[in-house]
Amino acid sequence: MEDDKVAGEGNGTPSEVAWLMRDGLSPIRAWREHLGVSQEELARRLSAKPAAVAQMEARSARPRAAMLKKVAAALDIDWELLRIGK
Repeated sequence: MEDDKVAGEGNGTPSEVAWLMRDGLSPIRAWREHLGVSQEELARRLSAKPAAVAQMEARSARPRAAMLKKVAAALDIDWELLRIGK
């Protein structure tokens, strides 16, 4: 549905995710929250500790492509969506 997309971006990012990122959330956190996944659940899916997820979600964090791909797989989204704003 067109209303779910950010006008003019054409990258498949729902407007809710874009607004969360504009409000200062990292792409990982914005997508996680949009999908209704807790930090604990994402950590479980990644076989990591919740503290590691919190570090990845810090706005100043710069996860490598390999980690972005793992997170994207855990969230069942295209990993390129996590590179927005990088």
